[in-house]
Amino acid sequence: MLEFIVEKIDVWTRIKNTAKPIVLYGMGNGADKILDWCEANKVMISGIFASDEFVRGQSFRNFTVERYDQIIRRLGKEIFILIAFASEREEVLAKFYKLAENHETAAPHLPLFEEEAFSLEWLENHAVELQAAYEILADDRSRQVFANTLNYKISGDIKYLRDCTTERTKDLQELFNFADREVYVDLGAYNGDTVEEFLGLTGRSCEKIFAVEPDRRNAKKLRALAKSLSAENINVKVIEAGIWSKAGELLFSDSGGRQSTFVGARKKLVAVTSVDEILQGQPAGYIKLDVEGAEKEALAGAAETIRQFKPKIFLAAYHYDTDFFLLPKLLRSLVPEYKIFLRKHPYVPAWEMNFLCKV
Repeated sequence: MLEFIVEKIDVWTRIKNTAKPIVLYGMGNGADKILDWCEANKVMISGIFASDEFVRGQSFRNFTVERYDQIIRRLGKEIFILIAFASEREEVLAKFYKLAENHETAAPHLPLFEEEAFSLEWLENHAVELQAAYEILADDRSRQVFANTLNYKISGDIKYLRDCTTERTKDLQELFNFADREVYVDLGAYNGDTVEEFLGLTGRSCEKIFAVEPDRRNAKKLRALAKSLSAENINVKVIEAGIWSKAGELLFSDSGGRQSTFVGARKKLVAVTSVDEILQGQPAGYIKLDVEGAEKEALAGAAETIRQFKPKIFLAAYHYDTDFFLLPKLLRSLVPEYKIFLRKHPYVPAWEMNFLCKV
């Protein structure tokens, strides 16, 4: 087993073996997955609660949704809380950590997309690849994030995430030097929030921004942003397409949110393109890739640009468990001299894990 793995009992075994009443905090897809597992494994759930402002006497999966204080009055303080939803909001994360101080608490790792289940056996099967990725990382903070994240995924213990979380803007400022006139390629540009982030980091100075987004509602917001930025002589080209290894068409979920994806999509056929196709040999100084599971394909489609210009890269590392070792390997195959940093930005569960790369 990897030396930096200290957790030896997985969260699902903890759930099976606890003598405490088990309660879920939250509703939605995460709660559905946990409840499905509990039913399949004959684990009894004693209740579901939500934040006070969301409790209106509703039910979820035949449970009446309660407030936290109602759960405590009914079951007492000796409970095992399973956090069943995701959040990046500061006030919600503070609630999670407060619950973990007062009760046995876990946020089970639930893969975003269908893949081989994460487990101690999974770690053993991929130990060589994980060790190689760990050794590639450029600093001690990166190695701490790597180790903490894997220990969290085993145990569900959110202290591992809390203890390695840093602030995104600060990390970008500390690790990257942005030129005065830089070409920025924003893959998965959503509604323009990361365009504005880039402009904030550069003092609103840039050569050109390519904002690539396949979701039609998000692309509409991007075009409105591009129009408003043109008054500042900021050149934003909106490309309403998905990003992939080559040009073509793919089925897309088109959900209108951040999690619109090609993975398992059946809803709508959309155009896809590649970074190399977009730039046609033009330089890029900074590329951000957060493309809901298409990161490997997006890197393959940017291979010539990356090899030639060695841009700074901000790369999402949380959509698949295998991203932790496959993405660093792919980056190093393109640019062997890349320094690869790993940072965890505010979120529970282990979302917003990002590789930051530079020469």
